[in-house]
Amino acid sequence: MMAMNERALDFLMGSFRDIPVVTREGGYRYFVHPLSDGIPLIDLDVLEAAAWLVSEEVDGMGGADLLVTAESMGIPLTTAVSMMTGIPYSIVRKRSYGLEGEIEVAQKTGYSSSELHVLLPGGEGDVIILDDVLSTGGTLRALAEGVGKASRDVKGAVILFNKMGRRSAELSRQLGFPIVAILDVEVSGKGCTVVPAER
Repeated sequence: MMAMNERALDFLMGSFRDIPVVTREGGYRYFVHPLSDGIPLIDLDVLEAAAWLVSEEVDGMGGADLLVTAESMGIPLTTAVSMMTGIPYSIVRKRSYGLEGEIEVAQKTGYSSSELHVLLPGGEGDVIILDDVLSTGGTLRALAEGVGKASRDVKGAVILFNKMGRRSAELSRQLGFPIVAILDVEVSGKGCTVVPAER
């Protein structure tokens, strides 16, 4: 298992070679990776490596009754993890469907503010949140708030790419559940530095 994890981690880190970094409104530096942006294409081997690593972390948390992710780039990863673990998943949407039980929460990221709409299946049970990138913590905060308002407990969060570095430990303390990342990504004027996430 350890050798498989190391191979998957090396493969995922290798997928960062020559990826572009762009500057968005307000000087926000953003890396463009297929698993965080869907372009130019999502290589299935890279997705499988990422899903394997995330699935191992989900199993390490003891599993859950439901996986939750946000629209849109958490969807490919969460679908693959769901298929590997057998845990169903729910997608928190960017638009309202006006359905009974839908919960609206505010989301503030490094470059935008919007609303997310949470509609989880009835019942009880633990949730693990999955997402592609942890940058400011805004999406994760909104997801945790929505899951809590839906009367579900967040067991933890597994993030593929952590841009917060050590600040994610403070966010974890504030939210009251563990946040586990696969890779720590630092964006600078020279591109990206990618290392296995600190544990």
